Amino acid sequence: MSARYQFSLSKELLAKAVEELNEPDDDAERLKAIDLLKENYIATNPGLPLLRSDDKFLLKFLRARKFDQDRALKMLTNYHQQRNKWPEVFDKIKNPILLKNFLDAGVIVPLSGKAKNGCKVLVVRPGLVPGLITDTIALVMASLEKLSDEEETQIHGLIFIEDLAYISIDLVQQMSPAIAKRAVGIIQDAMPLRLKQINITNEPKIFDVISVIFQPFLKDKLKKRVRLHGTDFDALYQVVDRSVLPIMFAGSGPELDTEGWKNTILEEGTAL
Repeated sequence: MSARYQFSLSKELLAKAVEELNEPDDDAERLKAIDLLKENYIATNPGLPLLRSDDKFLLKFLRARKFDQDRALKMLTNYHQQRNKWPEVFDKIKNPILLKNFLDAGVIVPLSGKAKNGCKVLVVRPGLVPGLITDTIALVMASLEKLSDEEETQIHGLIFIEDLAYISIDLVQQMSPAIAKRAVGIIQDAMPLRLKQINITNEPKIFDVISVIFQPFLKDKLKKRVRLHGTDFDALYQVVDRSVLPIMFAGSGPELDTEGWKNTILEEGTAL
């Protein structure tokens, strides 16, 4: 049996987790919460075994839902149910080598630095490589799965920068309401991460069509966290310092580590 979880991060992170996520500051109390979530899941999902039952896996669902047992259980259940509902996406998440051309191009890559509030920053460039919208969605989900294992990201949260400079008519035509509902639903209700902000840059003229497709499925809280920047990044610099942003956002930070992120995704695949 593996050793039980013990909080080993900084005092500052523990304080943030206690204040913002209602996380117990005591290891024993935290383990009680983990065990209760596991027991409740097993009791309510007899035909849907846990993908993983280790403390770190279950803890990220508790953190994503501020240690509310009912909400964490709902997210954990959604997470497992989704694996069987969308094979054209999840088969590729489980076999990310099928997304190698997207990884080679750097369609989705996190910044090496953090946002000013400590959040991880994920850059998404749909359309950079021609292909299926479901492949882009699969790579988003695979990336979120990797990032959700990072404890600092669990506590601080995640910020998206979606650069729409490469969006094509073909890709937009693939964005049906059904696909939008599924994708947004997974990100909002199944992925154990706190999405703090979505920054959209270089919106094309056809962006209004994209917005009409996706807006109905965004919860009000997330709608308020969407920021449109166009080609003026001044407001973005208030969130992510220019020294962290690459030149594509008129920053002075390092280029995206496309190769490093590709290796991260490919070396072990993903659990989801």
